[in-house]
Amino acid sequence: MIQNLIPTAKILRQSSKDFFNPYMLKLSFLPLVLSFLFWAVIFYFFAPSIFGSLFEMSKVELMLENGFFSWIQDVLDFVIKVTLFILFVIVFFLLSMLSNLVICAFLAEKVVKFVHRTYYSNLAMEGNQSIFGVVFFLFKAYLLYFFILVLLIPLYFIPFVGAFVMLFPSYWIFKKTLIADVGDMIFEKNSLKKAQEENKKELRKLAISLYALSLIPFLNFFIPFYALLGLSHFFFDVKNKGKL
Repeated sequence: MIQNLIPTAKILRQSSKDFFNPYMLKLSFLPLVLSFLFWAVIFYFFAPSIFGSLFEMSKVELMLENGFFSWIQDVLDFVIKVTLFILFVIVFFLLSMLSNLVICAFLAEKVVKFVHRTYYSNLAMEGNQSIFGVVFFLFKAYLLYFFILVLLIPLYFIPFVGAFVMLFPSYWIFKKTLIADVGDMIFEKNSLKKAQEENKKELRKLAISLYALSLIPFLNFFIPFYALLGLSHFFFDVKNKGKL
């Protein structure tokens, strides 16, 4: 087991400092802002009508309008609306995260090289990514991700709880794609697998911290890019220990 890796809190602080480097801001600002504007416009124009349609489909008529228990209908309608609202908010976050993960897949090389030349220029970068390899990996990962989301559809409409179900497969795609984006550049395939296996707890702690930040409104558009910096520091630190 590799000991004395950089603590997660220190990685997050260093990544914050790197994020506001003029080069990083220039690299990330335009594509991430365009992603934000794209999804904001889509949801502004289409979400209300889709919300109304889903509410009508989900609404359960209890036929209690004139009875003493007519308030039950109002409560039920309220529960359905709140559940749909939570579902819409989470879907907005997840769609923006997924689009930003695609953007980050093509920015990862520049981010990793920035961290390398700034902090770890004494280390060799063993990975060898290609555009075709990136696209093929993303296609396979997203195909599996959407298949899992489809399987979970019956759970989404459980009041107050169901909408959060999709957060779990989204954590998987967040962690899997970003680790591949960064790790495949720093390590060759077998070394990356070994690095992940020997540092599971530390890597999981960092990934969960980054994913939790990605659920914060507005920040969710920038955290995948920020995560590239954090994971770059993590994997370079693993390599820097001289164990891999």
